[in-house]
Amino acid sequence: MMNITTKLQEIIAIQSSNSKEPIGDLNAPISVNDIEKIEQLLDEQLPIEIKALYRFANGQSDQGTGVLFGEKFCSSGDIIRQLKFSRSLIKPEAKSLSDPEKSAILIEKIVTFYVNKAPKHKLFGLQKSWYKMEFSCGVDSSEGPYLYATENTTSREREILEIDFSERLNISKTIKELHELEKPTYNWDELKFIVYANGKHEVERSMYDFDNVISFTSTPDGTIQKKYFHDKWLPIFSDHGGNFIGIDLDPDKKGKKGQVINFGRDEEDMYVLSENLEGLFDIILTELNKEGNRLMNPEAHLHETLKEIIE
Repeated sequence: MMNITTKLQEIIAIQSSNSKEPIGDLNAPISVNDIEKIEQLLDEQLPIEIKALYRFANGQSDQGTGVLFGEKFCSSGDIIRQLKFSRSLIKPEAKSLSDPEKSAILIEKIVTFYVNKAPKHKLFGLQKSWYKMEFSCGVDSSEGPYLYATENTTSREREILEIDFSERLNISKTIKELHELEKPTYNWDELKFIVYANGKHEVERSMYDFDNVISFTSTPDGTIQKKYFHDKWLPIFSDHGGNFIGIDLDPDKKGKKGQVINFGRDEEDMYVLSENLEGLFDIILTELNKEGNRLMNPEAHLHETLKEIIE
């Protein structure tokens, strides 16, 4: 009888004998410290089969192709980074500003930066050459600023103010400082500004709502929570593009804790691929032993192929 580690080795061996591409080497076993870090982020114990797998190998090296038909076997470092990202998306239920005075100072600094980049004043500084300015910014993003000549200027008629990339980098430090300050109690994704020529300004803290905007599906229905990312989805294999095959530790009402699912940046149709990871390896080995199996097709995306196999 093969266990979960020998099943993974068998899957790798079959690929190696049928592929011209070198497959990445497995890493040394995971450390106790990394197991504790992952469990702390998950706020619960890792499943026994996952501990067994990672005590055999802590993912794979970055050399060679992914060990699961091109998909990378995630190391503890990969897992920790992804779980931290997922946790960063959690929004406080009651939104507030922990230090309004410091927030106001940083907001004023951002506004001043953009206003100073606008065209110079007319009539010796007594009148600005624009009516209002609009721009938005996030920790790693920005849009605008757009200048409106008059109160009646439309979005089609507005002009964009070009700002050098290196100068944007300077103000981005202030934006990040503001986000870190407000993250524990607000955790906005983007700031939207309207700045008027008379010196007044408005700022709106907005949040992305991927969970409700994107039409996620669960197969079978009611087994997987319809979310963009979840801090209790444990990534095990990565397609290198922000999508994963992993363990669902917080399933929907009809799901089973520990089930294997696909999730990630581009995954809107999420499937329960197996009740557990060892079961998924069994499905893969069965398919690999079939003539003309679908898994060795280098042009196919593994997640879609697995969906076809289990249907």
